[in-house]
Amino acid sequence: MKLHYFKDPAGNFGDDLNPWLWGRLIPDVLDDDPSERFVGIGTLLNHRLPDSGRLHIMGSGAGYGRPMQIDQRVRVHAVRGHLTAKSLGLASETAVADAAVLIRQVELPPLTLSRQRVGVMFTGQSLAAFDWMTLSQQIGLHPISCHWSVDRVLDEIRRCDVLLSEAMHGAIIADALRVPWVPITCNPDILGAKWQDWLSVFDLPYQPSAICALHAPQSDAGWRAGLKRVASAVGLGAASTGPRPSAESDIGLARAQLLEAARRPGTLSSEAVMNAKVRRFVELLDVLRAERLAR
Repeated sequence: MKLHYFKDPAGNFGDDLNPWLWGRLIPDVLDDDPSERFVGIGTLLNHRLPDSGRLHIMGSGAGYGRPMQIDQRVRVHAVRGHLTAKSLGLASETAVADAAVLIRQVELPPLTLSRQRVGVMFTGQSLAAFDWMTLSQQIGLHPISCHWSVDRVLDEIRRCDVLLSEAMHGAIIADALRVPWVPITCNPDILGAKWQDWLSVFDLPYQPSAICALHAPQSDAGWRAGLKRVASAVGLGAASTGPRPSAESDIGLARAQLLEAARRPGTLSSEAVMNAKVRRFVELLDVLRAERLAR
């Protein structure tokens, strides 16, 4: 059974969790046989999925592109949330959670670095448009890049007392590891429905703090290539011309908005509900493993 996930050339934490996590949890289930594919973490349930072979859906979500067709070759073990279940015509009980909550099943090494009071994690699209990492450091926040390795991002999130996150899987992992989180948006293209889908199974609202969208001069190295790459990945195409560089007043506003967001109380889902979600995923993986070993 071949692992199927989106591979960002620059690296993206949410997507890169797939080989990292599943390789630790079900190494005896996965192989390189494309006749069966395991579809795990990500907004993957659309028309871009392979049109041949059997598909096993384990915690993925819908959102980008046209919703996939559920037919006899698709086995839905679990989906990310109630919005995905509804859009695909599935029973509500298939809405378990985003499979990244299974991070709780992995033993992580002890932290060796000091804790950071407030971390902040941006999407690749925002990082391609502006140097949010430097801006965050300038105002005393601890920036975390979605392009770093999974191990590094996990360490950085675990060091935080609270995490401001525009990247959904930053918040999902923070929640699973019991680090309070605050959602933020730094560009108008964030797909809020993804967050609503994930949060629906925890009965939590999506109420992000809006941060002024910022844009660097187009001459900045990598800006245009990065924005095209991210836009293409989510099916938006790539604009031929970029926005105007942000004025100092907008940059000052973004600083103030980030600091205001850092004063918000962080959110955590119910521990009991989280444990129930993880147990359900473990049950589903045990069934899948038993079936594979019985062949």
